Amino acid sequence: MIFSYPVFSYMGMRSSLPLPSWKVILTQIIFYFILEDFVFYWGHRVLHTKWLYKHVHSVHHEYATPFGLTSEYAHPAEILFLGFATIVGPAITGPHLITLWLWMVVRVLETVEAHCGYHFPWSLSNFLPLYGGADFHDYHHRLLYTKSGNYSSTFTYMDWIFGTDKGYRKLKELKKIGAEEDSKEY
Repeated sequence: MIFSYPVFSYMGMRSSLPLPSWKVILTQIIFYFILEDFVFYWGHRVLHTKWLYKHVHSVHHEYATPFGLTSEYAHPAEILFLGFATIVGPAITGPHLITLWLWMVVRVLETVEAHCGYHFPWSLSNFLPLYGGADFHDYHHRLLYTKSGNYSSTFTYMDWIFGTDKGYRKLKELKKIGAEEDSKEY
């Protein structure tokens, strides 16, 4: 953190008036989410290789049923490795400090929500079709490291494109069929 301000200042971050418009802020944050999800997917997938999982990522998977704080419970090397995914977007665009703060707040809230262990009626996955949410990420924590899938941080498109969510989709379909059969019995 000591080095982040000089680095971001060097890359074009500003903190002076005027503040950016809400359209600029929203566009940059959407760009950050898409880029972060892409970089995170590949980094997270690499962390599930045998050696890295055993020596680094297994700390994060200590809990098979995640809760909000497990989102930040990780090996220091993993925090640096996956933290890069969070800052690469702002490093490219050199945002206003307000945009950077909003991005960090929204990103941490999304991470905690994905690890909360609950699928609420107001969960974003009920409104945004490509958003993974807690249900999507809970599946990832329940399985053995080499076959877990669901590596994306926010959205599901990378897992869908590369087929790493096949087990999750199959389980969802089986649950749906089971629920339909249960409702027919009554």
